[in-house]
Amino acid sequence: MSRKTKLLKIAIPLIIVFSALGIMKFLVLSRPVPVKEIKENPGVLVEVFRADKKNRHIFIKGTGTAKAAREISVIPQVSGRVTYTAPGLVVGGFFKKDELLFEIEGIDYKLALERAKAERANAEYGLATIESKARIAREEWGRINKDEQSRPNPLALYKPQLKNARAALASADAVVEQARINLERTKIRAPFNSRVRSENIDIGQYVTRGSSVAVLSGTDTSEINVPITADDLRWLNIPAQGENRNGPPAVVSVNTGGETYKWEGRVTRSTGEVDPKSRMIRLIVEINDPYGLKEKKETARPSLPEGSFVDVRIKGGMLKDVFVIPRAALRDNSTVWVMDSEKKLRIKKVTPLRMEKYEAIIADGIDAGDMIIKTNISGAANGMKLRQVEVRKE
Repeated sequence: MSRKTKLLKIAIPLIIVFSALGIMKFLVLSRPVPVKEIKENPGVLVEVFRADKKNRHIFIKGTGTAKAAREISVIPQVSGRVTYTAPGLVVGGFFKKDELLFEIEGIDYKLALERAKAERANAEYGLATIESKARIAREEWGRINKDEQSRPNPLALYKPQLKNARAALASADAVVEQARINLERTKIRAPFNSRVRSENIDIGQYVTRGSSVAVLSGTDTSEINVPITADDLRWLNIPAQGENRNGPPAVVSVNTGGETYKWEGRVTRSTGEVDPKSRMIRLIVEINDPYGLKEKKETARPSLPEGSFVDVRIKGGMLKDVFVIPRAALRDNSTVWVMDSEKKLRIKKVTPLRMEKYEAIIADGIDAGDMIIKTNISGAANGMKLRQVEVRKE
């Protein structure tokens, strides 16, 4: 290979490399200078609502179990064999006031009444005899002792005998009345409108005086024992013991088969003590006609049986000129976030009056028309720029 050929093999690659470098440098130097773009911070996107003053009723919610306001054990006052039981005297049977429950054999008590009447007749005869003798004795004393000023002996005028005869008649009257009452007690009647909760009696059974044979619970009214906190109690005006006035109204509801049924009720009293375990105070809510026995409707609601678990909503006092905000909008240390007119975040200290499940009731610290922020913001601070999405308060 000649020298010229060797030089060409070395020069040609070098020429190509240097040419490429020159072209690349030309392209770099001739390109336009990029314009630096400055992006403006649009602010954090938040949901807000307008705060306005309003009047707000306080409602206290609780739960409880329905039970009869009255319940008694049926205890005979006389002994004997049962000769009759009412068809409804079974568990779950209903009775109206004074309706006959069962009857005890009364022959012995009828005979006792007849004997007592005979003794009374005998006592009446004895009194009449003594009264006749006393009248004659007074007349004789008057004839014999016209001019004497001395007092007669009471025995001579039959005064002690009269007193004794009258006492014997009064005693006989009491025996007759007691015998009559015992005879009436052989028929045991319902003391009030009631339902049979339990019974242990049948025809032919011998029952003894003082032994329980059935338990009746009232059907006119039902009571619900509702535990509430001390904070809830301060919003309710509960009647004091012996105070003759109505307590706060309440609505008792129960869900059955996907349907919710309601009864109007009223708080009648407080138990007056705090439960040592739960630290709750118990109120008694009373409703009328839980079994619907007095209703005259085509589509009557179902009954509210004893033992039903119910929800209770009690109407409390009225708060005037307060702010009601979502509970999530109340931040730590009792503060709220407000978007000002320049769309910047401002932190305000507020005074909560009451915290409910989904809402907070604020007394002051907010101005009417303030735009309260609902959205949670990480690292929220005064002056943070915001973008608003205004929504209507739920």
